[in-house]
Amino acid sequence: MFFLFCNFFYIFDNTFKQNSHSLSLTNFYLGLARGPIDHQSSSVINSIANEAIEMGSLTVLVTTIPSGELLPRVEEADAATEIGYGIAVGGDTDGIYSTTGAASGDDSTQATASAGQGIVIVTQGRCLARVDGNADAILVGSPLSASATAGILELANAATDFIIARALQPSVLATDIIAVDVQREGLLT
Repeated sequence: MFFLFCNFFYIFDNTFKQNSHSLSLTNFYLGLARGPIDHQSSSVINSIANEAIEMGSLTVLVTTIPSGELLPRVEEADAATEIGYGIAVGGDTDGIYSTTGAASGDDSTQATASAGQGIVIVTQGRCLARVDGNADAILVGSPLSASATAGILELANAATDFIIARALQPSVLATDIIAVDVQREGLLT
């Protein structure tokens, strides 16, 4: 009897998961609080933030190294032509992934809340990222680059934009959290 109940629950659970996939395009990885989706095939580094950075934001290297530090800091990308470094997946604040961002005085969606805090960045592999698919729909496999909105990825113009990742999920929303594959392809032309 117990065996039959377990099989029924397994079938129901898998059917529910398959059907719930079409209910929403926002963040299919709700249980992922930090880090890459697959640790074994991802490159993750630690760095120092130069500003407050949202979870899932595209980061770039700051070109000057502060006095007394050995390596450059990172901050959120804010131009499509910027050379992306990686996606913020955690840090000293270790917030949650959010499509709305942190409210004033609320650090709940931040990877780091201020300059000088530690940050965890995926430079290669699969992770969650903040995207804008509203102007140009993002499809599975679409090339992604930085946008003019700080930390957000958008559909890349392959002729001019530095391609940082490929979409692993679709998005047509102005603010969305989707899985991406960070490969840092650069310019394709």
